[in-house]
Amino acid sequence: SARHLLAGQDAGYALQFLSGLFAESPVPSVITDKHGVLLHMNQAMERLFHLSHRQAESSAGFYSVLRDKRICADPELSAAVRRVYLEGKIQTLEMNYSLGNIHRSRFICDKNLYFRASFLPIRDRSGDTERVLIQLQDLSREKSARDALQESEASYKAFITNSSEAIWCYDMQPPVAIHLEQEAQAKKIAQSARLVEANKVLLTMLGASSLDDILGMGLVESGSTNYVFDLDFFVKNNYEMIDHDIVRQDHRGKNYYFQICCTGIVEDGLLKRVWGTTKDITARKRYEDKLRYQSFHDSLTALPNREKLYADMEECFAQRSADQISALLLIDLDRFKEINDTLGHNVGDHLLQLIGPRLANEMSEVPGTVARLGGDEFAVFLPRIRSTHQAVVFGHRLLDALAQEFDLDGFTTQISASIGISISPQQAQDHHALMRYADIAMYYAKGQMLGLSIYSPEFDPHSTKRLAIVSELGRAIRENQLCLYYQPKVILDERRCYGFEALIRWIHPELGFVPPADFIPIAELTSLIHQLTAWVLEKAIEQCRRWQDQGMSLSIAVNLSARNLMDDNITKLVERLLNKYQLPASRLELEITESSIMTDPNRALRNLDALHELGVHLAIDDFGTGYSSLAYLKRLPVQTLKIDNSFVRNMLEDLQDELIVNSTIHLAHNLGLTVVAEGVENEALLARLSEMGCDEAQGYFIGRPMAVVNADEWIVESGWIKQPPQ
Repeated sequence: SARHLLAGQDAGYALQFLSGLFAESPVPSVITDKHGVLLHMNQAMERLFHLSHRQAESSAGFYSVLRDKRICADPELSAAVRRVYLEGKIQTLEMNYSLGNIHRSRFICDKNLYFRASFLPIRDRSGDTERVLIQLQDLSREKSARDALQESEASYKAFITNSSEAIWCYDMQPPVAIHLEQEAQAKKIAQSARLVEANKVLLTMLGASSLDDILGMGLVESGSTNYVFDLDFFVKNNYEMIDHDIVRQDHRGKNYYFQICCTGIVEDGLLKRVWGTTKDITARKRYEDKLRYQSFHDSLTALPNREKLYADMEECFAQRSADQISALLLIDLDRFKEINDTLGHNVGDHLLQLIGPRLANEMSEVPGTVARLGGDEFAVFLPRIRSTHQAVVFGHRLLDALAQEFDLDGFTTQISASIGISISPQQAQDHHALMRYADIAMYYAKGQMLGLSIYSPEFDPHSTKRLAIVSELGRAIRENQLCLYYQPKVILDERRCYGFEALIRWIHPELGFVPPADFIPIAELTSLIHQLTAWVLEKAIEQCRRWQDQGMSLSIAVNLSARNLMDDNITKLVERLLNKYQLPASRLELEITESSIMTDPNRALRNLDALHELGVHLAIDDFGTGYSSLAYLKRLPVQTLKIDNSFVRNMLEDLQDELIVNSTIHLAHNLGLTVVAEGVENEALLARLSEMGCDEAQGYFIGRPMAVVNADEWIVESGWIKQPPQ
């Protein structure tokens, strides 16, 4: 000890030794008198406060620590010094001081120091306290760590308390060995787990009144297996679950959904504890289910939509057996547009809503999917049928069901439909091909007015036969295998023929007569349509010029396709041919369909305006079968509206057809248009159309399409040709 080291030394040496020991001590220390006046300060204290002894003596005494060179400036320090003098015992005191005001330039920011101050008496020879040694132990790090821990615990408790998720912890009592089989581990966990921590959200989930009621309980006992664990998955997934969804039912059978995140603490081959959270995601799941339903169902009819149909078909194809036969029936309503145009879209929508249940009623014996694809198009997918014949029989059942009357808010109507059927795997191996083939069959059934048709490659514009026709058509144009037939058009009140419609015909040297329906749609899919139209225009204008030269004031009508209307050179072509044959533009009438205009209305209108300025007459062909609206009809620079023969042919027997024809005539006249009725096949029709005020007509009763030689004979013999009134 120092006492032994100093034994035998003189007082001067001892004082020097102790002074050096005090000065070099790593413990910040000062010596004061009983009044707190600073007598000595060691280097550690100087470093702590960044002051020299001289600076300290000349300053305010460490500012906050030693004010006026007196520790007693602080009441607690002053009291501690007094107790040392009075009691002669060591005193301790914990304190903190801000260094923010001490040599501020030396610090980036304010800093608090935490100390334990020890006050030791220095006695004189008589044993009385003469001086006080004050030593400071820096507790700043310990205090910061303790405060951080307390803050962390407070934050954790706040998180637990305020979390919207159930937070829980289970101790395994006893721990569960992880070397056991998975089933055995799950059983052991269920038996050993005891709830040791939880928040009020879990309390609510479990239906308990207080945490004391459930803490210490096991999984099964507390009912927590319903909300915190999927034990088999937990064990199988290496003792953790990340965003694992589970579904539970209440006593009424209503589903509730929860998402679990948890992890197990494994030490020395033992599962000891499991921490986790449980989130009630029922609202989110129900919202997702709602979105999923909306994405897979038609909003108007509540039937599955195209996406759901495709999904069901894909699932069927992925799982079907080798001998399984499937069928797709594509259903398109006939003349549905009439209902929309005549009775309004609200009535049309009501009809569509009634069709879904009627189709679904036929599915009781044949499982499958009924879907609305859009507009007036529906589909029925039959994943498992016995034969193609069964699909055909079922298709006729659907047609019969749709043919029954519909009550549309007091208005009774009947509709018909066209159905196309495709079969898998005989015809198609995937849902895309199945849909395409059914679509082709449906359009064939509609065009031929068959009601129902099964797909055949002959209907397919991309079949081998059709592709052969494409290659032959170009040669036919070059080698003059084509010819024009002419069908007369008459003015009813004058009983006078005023012109002909030019209709193309193809006489193939090997195939013989090729129907226009077999090659015109194909030509419209290729650039051949432009060559074909140019050929027809030139031959028709040339023939009309001949009739003009023979003294007959006849006009000629030519059909334009959608691709012709999209061709910005069509006006130049027409103008060039009119100039070439010196035919007045008013003698040429170009017929366009509603659907061809709707392909690109703005572009079509631009080209139609140009043709109109040229002086060419324009007519809407097959009115009522396309997709135009009155808004577009009003904008079109047309002079004539032709009523499709599907309305005219049976109007004497079908009151609705007569109503449509009559309404169309009045509509056209109100718009300042001339009306032509197609499909006039008898005298009675002609007479009724005259009574209705129809302007013009054409049809088999007046004259069939005929070669130019026969047309010349018809002009002479028919009696329809008269000079127009002067």
